[in-house]
Amino acid sequence: MTHTNTPDRNADFYTNANKGFAMAINGFRISVQWGPGNYVDREIRNNDYDAPMQHSIWGCDTAEVMIWDRNDDPLFNLVPIDHDTNMHDKEKLDANRGYTDQVFGHCNSDCVARIISTLVNCGDEDPLRAIAQIYNASFNNK
Repeated sequence: MTHTNTPDRNADFYTNANKGFAMAINGFRISVQWGPGNYVDREIRNNDYDAPMQHSIWGCDTAEVMIWDRNDDPLFNLVPIDHDTNMHDKEKLDANRGYTDQVFGHCNSDCVARIISTLVNCGDEDPLRAIAQIYNASFNNK
């Protein structure tokens, strides 16, 4: 199987093995994945990696989101934890606006839509705080 039909560039839209998509938004790139190995519903996460390709329609109630900045670097970085003190690196945690991972797992469709809207409307402003708030609030509304 050929990896991509656009090997010399990043397309504005692309799919990933029938389990997600990515798109360019306002200079950012967002990936929304809902398949085996992603931080999604347990019955999907623990499925066989090839399962999505066995179906013409593959669905899930939650998705994993990752965002790259305008320099193609992850917008959020993994913040290491010191297992002796159980504390995260404060400088990196502050830079991430209090969020500790590169990906946002178990996002419902409203959360994903709000994150996309934030990227569309952020202009030159830093979207990190708004995205972290949207993600955290999505679990408070259940």
